[in-house]
Amino acid sequence: MSNILNTEKEQYKDPVCNMMVSSDSKYHYHYADKNYYFCSEHCLHKFKDHPEQYLNKEISPPLEMHDEEMTYTCPMHPEIQQQGPGNCPKCGMTLEPLGVPAAVTKTEYTCPMHPEVVQDHPGQCPKCGIALEPVTVSINEENEELIDMSRRFWVCTVLALPVFFLAMVADTMPSWLPNWLSMPVVQWIEFALATPVVLWGGWPFFIRGWQSVKTWNLNMFTLIALGVSVAWLYSIVALLFPQIYPPIMRMERGWVHVYFEAAAVITALVLLGQVLELRARSRTNTAI
Repeated sequence: MSNILNTEKEQYKDPVCNMMVSSDSKYHYHYADKNYYFCSEHCLHKFKDHPEQYLNKEISPPLEMHDEEMTYTCPMHPEIQQQGPGNCPKCGMTLEPLGVPAAVTKTEYTCPMHPEVVQDHPGQCPKCGIALEPVTVSINEENEELIDMSRRFWVCTVLALPVFFLAMVADTMPSWLPNWLSMPVVQWIEFALATPVVLWGGWPFFIRGWQSVKTWNLNMFTLIALGVSVAWLYSIVALLFPQIYPPIMRMERGWVHVYFEAAAVITALVLLGQVLELRARSRTNTAI
């Protein structure tokens, strides 16, 4: 690693700043059966503190283990283990990596004189020309499930709130509604707003509920999927075919009560619970 570029003049490359140094420099250091020469005392001390950091600049950091190669387990049911992420077949909770995950790092190169200069490969500073130095930094992993659940929650909340208030006004204070907003129109508006909440926002709960039925491990997602789907399907039938219901279940003009607001609000509240749970678990993992 002497990096002799000119044997006649005995010029060597400083392993810290990559400057050419003569062999008669008073700043030199013997390491691993080799002599290294430096341009200044500053570079000499930096090399002494972390020699391998400067001798292995071209070595890439270890590759991060892919999710599919890791073993995941359920915090509530440790006996559940599988390769890759997923949901617990018993309680539906999101599986977590087995053990404490190792810190993921990467190497960046920056200028000691101009810290704002940062790049992912060796080189020289475009401002002063000094060789960039390697720095190890941590990589913050994003919680994809938390991001997805948060997105679903906010979209569903925006849609569920008008459904809730419209249903409350129509049921308790119908005189507040304008003349053009008849009960059929109110129910169709509720259907239009609640349907994406149930089908898109609640889709993860339907998947987990179905998995719980297939494995005969009934859990809270079984109840959520059953309750939301029954309320939504019942309301669609009541909206499209009110005449099939007995007279005692109909209103004055033949329309039947619907429960789109219940299906939408329940879905939004369960999404809120998932967001809070995932955020708490993410903070716990970060603290560990």
